[in-house]
Amino acid sequence: MLCKGEVSLVANYKTEDWHLEAVDLMARTGCSLSGAVTELGRIVSIDECNKILKRVTFQRVLWEARHRFFNELGSNPNYKKESAIGKLLSLAEKLEVEGKYDSAAEVVFKIAKMNGWTGPESTVNVFGDLSQKDIDKIRTKLSKPLEITTH
Repeated sequence: MLCKGEVSLVANYKTEDWHLEAVDLMARTGCSLSGAVTELGRIVSIDECNKILKRVTFQRVLWEARHRFFNELGSNPNYKKESAIGKLLSLAEKLEVEGKYDSAAEVVFKIAKMNGWTGPESTVNVFGDLSQKDIDKIRTKLSKPLEITTH
């Protein structure tokens, strides 16, 4: 028999409402279970948190909460290319503050690619200075059958 505020997910495992709140908080913020417990103002020992975390059912509920959150993020109409670039810029600044200049530079380069700022200097024109007229002449010449001459 379930007590008030409990949801049965598996016959041997009952999760309380605060577990579901903690899972949602963990999915949205990336915090640990003990961090979520503290945020929710509950008193739960580290040992109890570890026991809860090891339960397959709890892991499944956490997995589902994370995917619901990711789905919510991905389907948000306000999430656009500019949002992703802004987030990348913010992360690049954090990397730079941490002294990880190479990583920050890589992020900035990726942003440049996303904006289409890298291009002509990295592409090779195989036709050189040939005009369309020159290319058409070559195409005509190559489309004719080869004439083999013998001496």
